[in-house]
Amino acid sequence: MDAPIIELFDDEGIINGTTYANASEGFAEKQQILRDKGIDTCLFIFSRVMVEDLAPDMEEFYLFKNASNENRAYIYKNKFLISFAPLGGNCAGGMMEELGFMGIKKFFACGSAGQIDHSKNGSAFILVDRAIRDEGTSYHYLPASIYARTDKELTSALAQFLKENRFEYFVGTTWTTDAFFRETQKAVDKRRSQGAVCVEMECASWCAIAEYRGYQFAQLLYFSDAVKQDAWDWKIDKHALKEAVIKIMVKFLEEQCK
Repeated sequence: MDAPIIELFDDEGIINGTTYANASEGFAEKQQILRDKGIDTCLFIFSRVMVEDLAPDMEEFYLFKNASNENRAYIYKNKFLISFAPLGGNCAGGMMEELGFMGIKKFFACGSAGQIDHSKNGSAFILVDRAIRDEGTSYHYLPASIYARTDKELTSALAQFLKENRFEYFVGTTWTTDAFFRETQKAVDKRRSQGAVCVEMECASWCAIAEYRGYQFAQLLYFSDAVKQDAWDWKIDKHALKEAVIKIMVKFLEEQCK
């Protein structure tokens, strides 16, 4: 018997662009705002470290509600959206779906990840080319497989920007899990053997949704903690990288969304 996680149904979800539009207050108005401004791009971020610097150029656009939590999306300089993303592929994926229904077609994300390949420079950025699907959401969008992939066009454009601005980075595989308390040593060893350099909780879900919906998605990560043999090192001072990754992505999108 197949486990439910790998049962993929080919019919459209009951909650879809049409039913969501009919049920969501102000949906048509938000669609029109994006059309009028020519906005089709969103940057997902997880940190508020840059809020004070970005706030003067941000106009609140949308409130994503997930149970007791709320995540806001803002229009930045009338060019693109900056959205605070929820933790985990299911909620983060839901936010991508809702913004996609409104008209966003290009998605970028930047955030932190736990380092599992310690041969890599811990201060370099990781430009993700694929994600190991060790979560649940992606299996409701794509047939079962080990990897989900980021968009080649967007990833290539971001790589060119990083090179031109001399930011240290490498292209790599991330491991997306939805059970960070079950990052066992055996699991880490297996994911590392499959090419993973880091672990996080959203990328595979976003990749799968983007591929299914015909969107584009790319992600830039930095190491925020280290998952080591029989240990977890979370006391790493990565404030500078946390700030830098958002600055990099905002600058990149300002150039892309002229």
